[in-house]
Amino acid sequence: MIEGLVYLGMILRKEGRWWGTKMRRLLLDTNIYGLLIADEQLFRLKEEYNKKRAEYPVYALSLIRKELRATSKDKTLLNHNLRIALLSLYDEFVGSHQLIINENELMPIAKQYFQMYQELGGGFGREELWNDFMIVAGAAKKDLDIVVSHDKATMLSELSLKTYEMVNKSLNLKNPEFYDYLDFRDLLLRPPV
Repeated sequence: MIEGLVYLGMILRKEGRWWGTKMRRLLLDTNIYGLLIADEQLFRLKEEYNKKRAEYPVYALSLIRKELRATSKDKTLLNHNLRIALLSLYDEFVGSHQLIINENELMPIAKQYFQMYQELGGGFGREELWNDFMIVAGAAKKDLDIVVSHDKATMLSELSLKTYEMVNKSLNLKNPEFYDYLDFRDLLLRPPV
């Protein structure tokens, strides 16, 4: 009997379900950690996330951690080292959920995003878009459900969203949903159904 329940649990988890709920796997863009750390309700947001962690796991991507590590060691927020605070928050949210992926696998996808973006008339250069495109490529390659960003000029622009949809469709990759910070915040603060 117990073995049957364990087996059932493994199947439900593999299918992205856990006891009647649909698991939605998230990837938070680097800017989200900065917005969280500055949010007056950070403590409550962390509490609510911990209640919903099984339903909405946040995944780590080495590129995002690298961007957070690039924060100046001299910057402070409320007399605390900002870099350490951001990295600690990142570790707290992602826990043990890691996207194990070689960045070299993401480069061809990001390159196709950039080419399509340019063909559609996009105005930003490779330098402004590359990390965003690599992050979205990681989410698409690993079948994540939601990418959260507050970068409306590049990652969440209408043209970028159209680009992801077209390229992901042509490559048979899952196109994630895109949430901005307020959508993510609402998701955390929304009472359970």
